[in-house]
Amino acid sequence: MASGEKSFILQMVTPDRIIYQQAVLKLNILTSKGEITVLPDHAPLVASIAPGEAKITEKGKDSTRLMAVSEGIVEIKDNFVRLLVSMADRVEELDRSKIEQAKKTAEQMIEKAKKAGAGKREFALWETSLQREIAKLKIIERKKKR
Repeated sequence: MASGEKSFILQMVTPDRIIYQQAVLKLNILTSKGEITVLPDHAPLVASIAPGEAKITEKGKDSTRLMAVSEGIVEIKDNFVRLLVSMADRVEELDRSKIEQAKKTAEQMIEKAKKAGAGKREFALWETSLQREIAKLKIIERKKKR
């Protein structure tokens, strides 16, 4: 890749820390309205992020970095993109057995919540947890295929 390519700054923030901040060429992220691709000079935007995969094309590199992200917000303005997410994991840090256990726990809790007539809030929390674990498993599978 040519070093003169136009880029933007991507910052990914969790409640604990800034997990990622770097000049990038492209970002693909899943919003509540569907997948978007962010390129340099993208129009200003604020949108909610759905649990899924962030595909990042880093400046000066020939590969795409994959990260699992939870629900959150994306803000795009003046070639600066900030992802505010509950959780984010680098694909290389994901542990399949832990994810499968967390998925199983979420599924069991959803069933319990249904049987107990739990409120919408409790049900939604477990449903979000389940979606997050499913997204992580999909990312692991995609990484394997590469």
